[in-house]
Amino acid sequence: MKLIFKKDEESQISVFQVIHGQEREFSYVDMIKGLIKSKQMEPPEISAGFTDAEVKSINSMVAFINKEISATESAESKM
Repeated sequence: MKLIFKKDEESQISVFQVIHGQEREFSYVDMIKGLIKSKQMEPPEISAGFTDAEVKSINSMVAFINKEISATESAESKM
């Protein structure tokens, strides 16, 4: 599961996701389905135009999601 972040010349941010090798518009439902299946989010693809703070925030979000998935799986395996 991989997210792609793009920013246009007007600084509008768009988020896409890669599903079965194809770039598609972001959908929370598809993201959740992908995370259930893959159990991990790949490092995001971030286009040019993002500030260092924005890149750090996006990477932090992905790391947090992966940490939570890992913690949930560890807790479930102990049951």
